[in-house]
Amino acid sequence: MEDIMKDQPIIDFHAHLGDIFKDAHNVIYKLGLKPADMPDPFTVREERGFKGPFITEDTDEALREFIDVNHERCRTNTLENMQREMDECGIDYICVLPIMPALSFEDYEVAHMVEPRCIPFTCIDYRLGKDAGKKLLEDSEKGAYALKLHPILSKRALDDPLTEEALRYWAETGKPVTSHCGAGMYYYPEINDQYATPEFGDLAHLVECARKHPEINFVAAHCGGTAAGNIERLAKLSQGLDNVYADTSFRSHEDIELMIELLGRERIMFGTDYPFGSYKRQVEQVMIATEGDPKLRNLVFFENANRLLHIV
Repeated sequence: MEDIMKDQPIIDFHAHLGDIFKDAHNVIYKLGLKPADMPDPFTVREERGFKGPFITEDTDEALREFIDVNHERCRTNTLENMQREMDECGIDYICVLPIMPALSFEDYEVAHMVEPRCIPFTCIDYRLGKDAGKKLLEDSEKGAYALKLHPILSKRALDDPLTEEALRYWAETGKPVTSHCGAGMYYYPEINDQYATPEFGDLAHLVECARKHPEINFVAAHCGGTAAGNIERLAKLSQGLDNVYADTSFRSHEDIELMIELLGRERIMFGTDYPFGSYKRQVEQVMIATEGDPKLRNLVFFENANRLLHIV
């Protein structure tokens, strides 16, 4: 497998750098940070072949442990750690997706200067009101490769008037949009509503947004969300649309095979949601799903993303 990984160029379409949560710890350039030793549902699910739920026990304690791991991974999400894992697993480019107000395009613009393999996306700064769209055009001119939306953490629906206004500006760039899909919890239950709106993550909102903006290519993160049935649901709702794509983050090889079958081999892109997902096992899942078809493997690992982003 290592020889194949060396020969096959890989773009990770879905990753983050630094702390994306409300406390926004300034960790990108710190050295020597390692995650604390704690229960890790992400690793356990990876070892199960990316099957089943992240939280296997329906208890408040299990939910809180899962949220703690999310935040701990961000607190140690340094450029040093990212570079090490990229080098170990043969990742050529990693798309870093900012989420305001914790991280902005400017943060990742600098990271790209330090590490050119980091491909910076931008996001909507809702604090700018109707000027947010103009700021996106400036970011595009400065090198933003795509636009990231996270309706849950921004607490702004995809049909929010400010989102719609910003998308009208972004359409002028001809560059893609990727949006989080899936209704997850990011903070403890007693404060989650203050900082997140889970229902805004339903994949139907992304499909409707793509329908209203046929001039923009939209990428559904996690292929619509990792809950059972979302691959089929995304395919059904987006039927007839040629501007809906998906990434493979947190998906088993069976899921990836189904994504390719239902959405098309030119619509699926490798993604990890790093630091929440690691590389080795997610690379393995794509390799299994594309075994015996080197052209398909190159499409998923590299060519589909490069066609949208024009990295090389």
